[in-house]
Amino acid sequence: MRKTVLVGVACAMAWACGPTPDDQADAIEQGILATPGAEDLWATIKAQYPDDFAALVEQVRALSPEEQADPDRAEQVGADWLREFFARIGPDAVRAPAEQLLIWSATEGELYTSLQRASVQDCAAMTMGEWIMVDEKAGAVTAAIARRNAAMVRASAAGRDDPQTYEAPAEADFAQLGAAIAATGIDPELQAALGSDEAMQALSPDGQCAVGVAVYAGLAALPDDTEPRMAAYMLAPL
Repeated sequence: MRKTVLVGVACAMAWACGPTPDDQADAIEQGILATPGAEDLWATIKAQYPDDFAALVEQVRALSPEEQADPDRAEQVGADWLREFFARIGPDAVRAPAEQLLIWSATEGELYTSLQRASVQDCAAMTMGEWIMVDEKAGAVTAAIARRNAAMVRASAAGRDDPQTYEAPAEADFAQLGAAIAATGIDPELQAALGSDEAMQALSPDGQCAVGVAVYAGLAALPDDTEPRMAAYMLAPL
C-alpha cells in the first residue's frame, strides 16, 4: 500500500548546459529544487540526505546531451532514483519517533483520499502495492504525493537519528483496527477481503481503492497508545 512515485527531475534537463561541470551541477540542482509542486520534497531530501541528492545531480549531469534533451529519459531517471531511494530509507522511516511516524501515516491517508477523488485506478494500484506515475498536471494529487513523500523522508531521517522499536501488534490491536475500519462505513464484504491477497485481487478497482482509504481512515481513528504501533506495522516495507 505504500509505493508512490513523483518525478521531479525532468525540469532539471533544461538547466544542464553550463560552461563548467560545477556550473552544470549547480544549474541541475536548482532545476530539481524548483520542480513545481515538489519544492518541499526535494528541499527535504537535500537537507536530510545531502549525499544522495548530490549523487542524483551527478547522475543527471552525466547523461549525454541527447538524453538530457529527452523528457522521457528524464522521467525514467527520476523514477528509478526515487524507487531506489524510498526502498532504501523505508526501514528507517518505520522506526521514527511517534510524532513523525504519525505525520507520515496521516499523509498516506490524505493521498488515498485524494486519489479516490481523482483517479480510482491509481488509488487501487497503490492499495495493491504498485508504483504509480502521476501526471504533474494533476495538481491536487501531485501535491498530496509530494506531502506524503516529504513526510516519509522526514520520518526516515528521524528514525535514522533516533530509532524506536515498536512491538508487533497483538490480536487486540488488530481487533481495534478492524472496528475502526468498520466505523468508516465500508462495505463489510470489502473489509472481509483484508488479509487475503487472493480476495483483494478479486475486488474491482473501486473496491480496492475503498479498502485503502478505509484502512488509513481507521488507522487515524485508533487510540494514541495503539496508533503508532499499528502505523509502524502498516507502513513497514513489503
